Amino acid sequence: MKINKLISIVSITIIVLCIFTIPEASAQYVGGSFESKVSGLSNALITQILPLLSIIGLFYASALAMNGSPEAKGKITTIIACSVVGFLAPYIINWLKSFAA
Repeated sequence: MKINKLISIVSITIIVLCIFTIPEASAQYVGGSFESKVSGLSNALITQILPLLSIIGLFYASALAMNGSPEAKGKITTIIACSVVGFLAPYIINWLKSFAA
């Protein structure tokens, strides 16, 4: 149980650091209108944060598999499916936006 808390703390710290160190992600906090801030936040979420979370999830799944966890197979399947959605998120969002335009 301790390792799960450690993984959670490390992953949250990595996400927060990435938000403030990637220029496009931190641009929404600096000046501009509300629409540009929301656009910057959604752009950072779609193009940078979701793929990063997908990679972290894949590392977590591989750690479960290496430790021989009995529920690893189910979690790996779920994480791989979520990773595919995370990596394809920019294309899915643009496809959905094309219907609205």
